[in-house]
Amino acid sequence: MHVLLLSLNYWPDKLGNAPLLIGFAEGLVARGHRVTVVCAFPHHETGRIEAPYRGRLFQRDHHNGVDILRTYIYAGEHGTAAKMANYASFTATALAAAATVRDIDVVFTPSPPLTLGVVDHLLSVFRGVPFVYNIQDFFPEAAVRLGVLTNPRVIRGFEALERWVYARASRLCVISEGFRQTLLSKGVPDTKITVVENYTDTELIHPLGDAPNPFRRSWGLEGRFVVQFSGRMGYSQGLEVLLQAMPMLDDCPELFWMIVGDGQARDMIAEGIAGRTNAVLLPTQSRDDLCALLNAADVGLAPLRHGMAGTSVPSKIFGILASGRPVVAGVDAGSDTDQMVRTADCGLIVPPEDPAALADALRRLYHDRAACKRMGENGRRYVVAHHGQAATVEKYERMLLDVVAKGR
Repeated sequence: MHVLLLSLNYWPDKLGNAPLLIGFAEGLVARGHRVTVVCAFPHHETGRIEAPYRGRLFQRDHHNGVDILRTYIYAGEHGTAAKMANYASFTATALAAAATVRDIDVVFTPSPPLTLGVVDHLLSVFRGVPFVYNIQDFFPEAAVRLGVLTNPRVIRGFEALERWVYARASRLCVISEGFRQTLLSKGVPDTKITVVENYTDTELIHPLGDAPNPFRRSWGLEGRFVVQFSGRMGYSQGLEVLLQAMPMLDDCPELFWMIVGDGQARDMIAEGIAGRTNAVLLPTQSRDDLCALLNAADVGLAPLRHGMAGTSVPSKIFGILASGRPVVAGVDAGSDTDQMVRTADCGLIVPPEDPAALADALRRLYHDRAACKRMGENGRRYVVAHHGQAATVEKYERMLLDVVAKGR
């Protein structure tokens, strides 16, 4: 089976960029399949394409058996207009690049952007193959809830495009039961939906025990209680809650904030922690350092804004749990994330955008290190049992083979 994977991000050497897709693609190759990825040049949401790729339209790469065709993308300033230009440019170049790939059996595309569904359909018709649309978050619903999209005509246009893509996809693959229910409420037949939950590489990410940690050592954090946020700093996280909770915990002298990543909210975080001696802001780290980075924390954070837990599941949670650390998740009650954390007893749930609740949860763990240890061990067991890479890739493989067989 030859899978054409269309993805905005696929950068194997970087921590915060689609590690799920990397494991998916390399896992299929390990099972004897061929995978070609069409993706954008690395740009890290910083507004600039990385130096080796500037001035080019396309570049071919090869990594761990996966053929990679990288394309130009507009990587301008942050903001709605820039993001739309970002998506539109990649949609155009991805179509041009994907049209050159021969002998494919199926097209697989994770969202966002929704516009890649148009590329999927054109390729499906042109090549006579099925396409699978993998919904990692719901657009435009998520953007509307965040207040990023407010123009009624634009919203209606994207909603129409969403229905159009869903109707033409051979299969819609979602990451949780809650997402399946959302699709059913949109009129999608159940026979068209497959649930494959996200995963993490539990071999790459594992507890390091008492081994010396380079991140703790470099910042002099031995004996400190490290609270860590690591990942994309976007609108949906509502990272203002971290800044608001910080002064509430100044009575915890050993507590230290480690914030890692890039994105729209990075400048706000940098300004908010300026002058603080108990906080550090680090850029996106190498994937090779992911295990050590997550192990540098005593507790990991997974905040979302109100209403976002129904349209997005923070995959960073699985990495936190794989490292044997408890999570404090700011998500809506009854959401998939809420139910998972409570079922696994692997952390604490707080209401979204509630700095006092976040501070109370962190203070509780700060004063109860035994609970931290117990929840971290619970999380590690849970993620190995339910969200390991090998089992998840096998589910994707079965689904894709079924789609290909029915397409023929």
